[in-house]
Amino acid sequence: MRLLFLLFCAQFAWAQKAQIVRGPYLQSVTPTSVMVHWRTDTPVASLVYYRASGKVLTAVDTNRVIDHVVSLQHLKPATKYAYQIDSKSFTADRYVVTAPAFGSTKKVRIWALGDFGDGSASQKAVMNSIETYTRGDRPDAWIWLGDNAYNNGKDEEYQKNVFDVYQTAFLQNLPIYPSPGNHDYAGKHDPTVPPYFKIFNMPIQGEAGGLPSHAESYYSVNYGPVHLVALDTEMRDVTGLQLMDGKGMQYEWLKADLAANKLPWVVVYFHKPPYSKGSHDSDTELDMKHLREHVNPLFEQYKVDLVIAGHSHVYERSYPMRGHWGVNDTFDAATHVVATSTSPNQYVVGPKGQGVIYVVNGSGGKVGGQRPGFPMKSSVYTNNKIGGSVILDVDKRTFNLKWIQSDGVVGDEFVIKKP
Repeated sequence: MRLLFLLFCAQFAWAQKAQIVRGPYLQSVTPTSVMVHWRTDTPVASLVYYRASGKVLTAVDTNRVIDHVVSLQHLKPATKYAYQIDSKSFTADRYVVTAPAFGSTKKVRIWALGDFGDGSASQKAVMNSIETYTRGDRPDAWIWLGDNAYNNGKDEEYQKNVFDVYQTAFLQNLPIYPSPGNHDYAGKHDPTVPPYFKIFNMPIQGEAGGLPSHAESYYSVNYGPVHLVALDTEMRDVTGLQLMDGKGMQYEWLKADLAANKLPWVVVYFHKPPYSKGSHDSDTELDMKHLREHVNPLFEQYKVDLVIAGHSHVYERSYPMRGHWGVNDTFDAATHVVATSTSPNQYVVGPKGQGVIYVVNGSGGKVGGQRPGFPMKSSVYTNNKIGGSVILDVDKRTFNLKWIQSDGVVGDEFVIKKP
């Protein structure tokens, strides 16, 4: 009776006072759980109705708040659940699909977006191109590569340039696994400062797969056959170290997490790229240069398939590489390219493996830039004239990347196959 009374009170308070002003959006989606976030204009209790089929279930938090986080537990893997906050009137576009069961090798589709929340026409064109391209085969998960809200990652900038833009088409039904950039940190390196860490909730206890990080800055997710690793190029840990130093808490966790992985594909993503000659220069900007020198060897050691970043407002894709940790002029294809190609952009991984492919995908809103040496000697394909974002289609043996331009054209594509 007490629960019924509380539910009634929550419903009554909602109907009389509260309006949703942000969200809902989906966080920390695992095979058996999801966190539903939203914001209301007045403090009320939190109530979510949800169902897969048949019986309607509820999850409630009686604390009266403006920023709501409700965890739905004991769900079934790879299952679509309709959910609603303000009533039992479920709609076709408000749902969550739980992550595949751990060990699943069925195909998954992942959307990677970087440097997007600037409020530009290009941002909206990139979004529209993905909405059109994926109609009938929607992404299963969404990874963010940092600089998500310009110019300083303020709460109001997230509202205007992220939530107000993506809410209807994507945020209410597509799980987000974000990473932060320098603009999200407003140029600082203290993770207690950015609103980013109050807006988002990351799976840091290992509940989504991978090793627990116990840090919102970095974490990993097992999503079907893909091990996703989200890193933070901006955070300075309590010892004063950053990822680019090749030591410290984040680096040691990364090393352990990659060593523990058993999935066939590994994608590592973060903000500042180790190779770029677009709007940023990885030969002269020390944070990017040091990342290349100190962390890239780890990616090679653990046979990472793709490293994808933003920051530079262009698209760049490298050859599969090993051992190229110097500046652009030191690249030698005969030495540094490690790949077996059946045809252009078609790779087959043999007993000796292949190199790591590095992609800069930083034109989800911001576009353009060129530094001396563009395009890089190590690049297979580059484009600094038009915005775009990346779609990954991955199953047990095939890894397909497409860069979808804002005009809907597939500007770049490659395929990796494993036995």
